[in-house]
Amino acid sequence: MIQPEEIRRKAERAYPQVLRAWLDEDESLFPLVIRGCKAPARDDWAAAIQAVHRLQESSKEVRGVGYSIDWREVNSRRFGRNRFPDRLFFESREDLLRFIGKQQEFAAFAAAATRLRPAFPVLVGWMRASPRRLIEVAENLDGLLEVLRYFRDHPRPNRFARELPIPVDTKFIERHRAILRDWFDVVLPSHSIRADETHFERRYGLRYETEPHVIVRLLDSSLAAELRFPWGEISLPLAAVAQLPIEGVGVFIIENRVNLLTFPPQHRAIALEGRGCAVTDLRYVPWLVNVPVTYWGDLDVEGFRILSSLRALFPQTQSILMDVPTLGRWRELTAAGTGKRPEVPPHLTGPEREAFEQCRDGNLRLEQERIPQHSVSEALCAKTKSSDAADRCLASIAVLPEEG
Repeated sequence: MIQPEEIRRKAERAYPQVLRAWLDEDESLFPLVIRGCKAPARDDWAAAIQAVHRLQESSKEVRGVGYSIDWREVNSRRFGRNRFPDRLFFESREDLLRFIGKQQEFAAFAAAATRLRPAFPVLVGWMRASPRRLIEVAENLDGLLEVLRYFRDHPRPNRFARELPIPVDTKFIERHRAILRDWFDVVLPSHSIRADETHFERRYGLRYETEPHVIVRLLDSSLAAELRFPWGEISLPLAAVAQLPIEGVGVFIIENRVNLLTFPPQHRAIALEGRGCAVTDLRYVPWLVNVPVTYWGDLDVEGFRILSSLRALFPQTQSILMDVPTLGRWRELTAAGTGKRPEVPPHLTGPEREAFEQCRDGNLRLEQERIPQHSVSEALCAKTKSSDAADRCLASIAVLPEEG
């Protein structure tokens, strides 16, 4: 026969259902029946009578709150007429809450929900799915509402969390990232969320101390005034790169920093640091979609994987010095690769795929800094088609003047 301890466990398991019913203004949950009333075993009648006594002592009939019992009478030749429970139930929400000691917690939940629902009705679904989470943060609801309102009105603020003009302490957002992430994903417009990012600050447009920086180098000194660059080379936070007024400018993405800094001048072009596998961070630079992009990395399986990842983001991406002729011309400068034998990346051209297979099958690696500078210049000029353009290209190959 069911005992008070098991009734308590069942009532605690029903508690989230009680919270959801209150949210839905559903009064049909009560009386809430607790299953488990079984007929006493004929061979253990004395123990059953004792269990009934314990059950009654903890009931609302005796204590004034808790579960109620509907009784039925059973006759026994040996023990005579006795009452046994026919149905156990909580008559009201208050009875259940007092029985499991959740009156204050429920009051906190109801108060928080009463404030959150009119302020952000779209969160009602979240409250139904995660009522206990709302209880956990109820005492911090004032601050959380302030943060929600700010981000709703100022999506992707591009500022550090600690400098936002919100009346909370400087570490409040850091402490409550988990709940804010849940709420931001529901409240904020989809265009203000980087859905493919798990990093909190990058996902919602905040700056952060370890924010990646990208070296930007002007390959045409006449762009300095247009882009308001004080120097020909500058390291910028990724968010600042995304805001550059780039239009009608070619972009070279170059892996090795030395190659970046020695890359030949090009008409109306800039060079960006590739940063290896982190090159995919450039997906947050919206103007890259609308400009010619050329990538140059190591001639090895990893370099081609990075190229493929970049082209998946920017399909117009071309490559230079990542082909079979370059590999053959400078074969004596290659070193052993990693020995890995991955599948061909999906976003390579035919010539790139052929070069990838030679690097993989021969375990070869040609680091881009090993390629002589004159070969880089030749490759750039080869990209032009007319003889006049080629002549101008060759004539332009010179080192930019040093900064004064």
